[in-house]
Amino acid sequence: MTLSSALGAALSGLNVAQSGIDVTARNIANIGTPGYTRKVPNQVNALAGGEGIGVRREAAQRQIDEFLQQQMRVASAGAASLNVKSSMLGRVDALFGDPSSNSSIAGSIGALATALQELAGNPESPAARQSLLNQAGNLSAQLNTMSHTVQDMRLEAERNIAAAVESANSLLKTIAEVNNQIAQRQASSQSVGDLQDQRDLAINELSRLMDVKVTNRDDGTVTIFTSGGQLLLDRTAVELSFNEQTQIDATSSLANGGVGTITLSSGSTTVDLMAAGAIRSGAIAGYIEMRDTVLTQAQAQLDELAAQLALSLSQETLPGDAVVAGAAEGFELDTAEMLPGNSMTLSYTVGGIPSTVTIIRVEDPATLPLTNAATADPNDTVVGINFNQPMAAIVADLQAALPVDVVVSNPSGEVIRFLDDGLAGNSDIDALSATITPAGLADGSTGMALFVDGPAGTIFSNSLDNPPQKTGFASRIQVNPAVIADDTLLAAYDTGVPLGDSARAHDLLERLTGESRYFSPESGIGGTASPFNGTIDGFARRLVSFQSSQAANAQRDAEAQQIVHSSLQDRFDAQTGVNIDDEMSNLLLLQNAYSANARVITTVKQLFDVLMSIGR
Repeated sequence: MTLSSALGAALSGLNVAQSGIDVTARNIANIGTPGYTRKVPNQVNALAGGEGIGVRREAAQRQIDEFLQQQMRVASAGAASLNVKSSMLGRVDALFGDPSSNSSIAGSIGALATALQELAGNPESPAARQSLLNQAGNLSAQLNTMSHTVQDMRLEAERNIAAAVESANSLLKTIAEVNNQIAQRQASSQSVGDLQDQRDLAINELSRLMDVKVTNRDDGTVTIFTSGGQLLLDRTAVELSFNEQTQIDATSSLANGGVGTITLSSGSTTVDLMAAGAIRSGAIAGYIEMRDTVLTQAQAQLDELAAQLALSLSQETLPGDAVVAGAAEGFELDTAEMLPGNSMTLSYTVGGIPSTVTIIRVEDPATLPLTNAATADPNDTVVGINFNQPMAAIVADLQAALPVDVVVSNPSGEVIRFLDDGLAGNSDIDALSATITPAGLADGSTGMALFVDGPAGTIFSNSLDNPPQKTGFASRIQVNPAVIADDTLLAAYDTGVPLGDSARAHDLLERLTGESRYFSPESGIGGTASPFNGTIDGFARRLVSFQSSQAANAQRDAEAQQIVHSSLQDRFDAQTGVNIDDEMSNLLLLQNAYSANARVITTVKQLFDVLMSIGR
């Protein structure tokens, strides 16, 4: 090796060693900096034979386990989603109350039952009657407040989705810009480590908002997809938009446009990401689930409780009148008192096979046909009939819905008659009754419409016309203003009934605490084949326990997912983070290499001096 080549190798070694020292110093300085990934400095190698110090040049690069990094991002999205759910479900649990607390919604039902007991013991007492009205008012006000709070939380989720979509757009633009810078620098063999760190930070933040998949390209750039396969970023970022709604109530849903949806736009292509099910995890998915599923179910539970509370105290059963027409026998009912949502129950036997049909009155034909889910009873067959038409058409619709051996007719007024097939003997009409919700408060019935729909005193009949009366009823339920104006109606259920009569109070108490009813599976309590069957106060206790269990499960899931994420983060940091001992060791090696190359330069200088002196 000539002196000139030795000098060149030493100078090159100095430069590489200096570069390595700079990288190592930066690694040490950035210990603990979020998102900073350890850079591997250039390597300096001693040539064999002691001829000098040679250099193998390599650009400083990061050590990344891409599979582990993707796992960490998936875990991050899952943790963000579960944290949202845990936080909001904790608030719902607090709203429904502690199962053992008298301030819970179940406790309020219990307080109403206690007031009814006291009234039954002393119906003449104005204080007892007023106490009952106060408890009923407190219960209805609590249901109103709970319903409004649930809808406020849905609106909060809506706002959070809008903010998250805005953040996602900003992050995608940042990633696209850094992508282009990386491609340019890599093409000219410049260092891109810090830019990659910057991009990773943005992708990590994006993965907390929504679940993404990242694909690395040969030019150093990345392509990003949703886990559902929709492209979010290639050379450029797509645009996400969210049509945020400023008002939400119990009727608002994704199906009717009452809540916002996320749309992806790329050129002339648009995709509804919610309809496509593209966002499955991350904070956005958590807020979507809360808005459209969890909180909607909580509202359905409140509405079911309010509806069954009102119906249980007011519903009456009217038996059909037995009739004979020639050789045919059956029953008939006057339907004049039936309101939308009220029903008739018809039992018949045809060909030896017994059947029971629930015939529900509707006045909006757009709601037809009804499914069997229109009632919670798993054993009946539901038939919806439009009563907002001439009686002849009503009879024709009924006949079309029933076997031909069950003969339907209208003998007079609003009376509907069901007869068997007479001499043919193939059918029998076994029973007929109607379930109605009368408005009368002193009509001889011990039941009463203590709770009504809104301040105008509208009778709650569980109408299925659009929108169904039950939807949002918890926000509208109120004590009947007519009873507030005359509390003697709590005892005087008919003309001449004295205030000392306790029959109404006893009946209302039995309806509230002793009468079993089917509750809709839409509440999440019970299933379609085996819906919850119990009392009003029993159902209220189940709701409180359900929410408590939901909140506890969500918290456990969030904590477990956080452990998974933290474990992956620790593994990733151990592989890519800065270790002070390793860096100090590298620093010593680089300093020694620098010194060795400096000595080579000194030796070459001395040799040149000797050569120059020879010529003098």
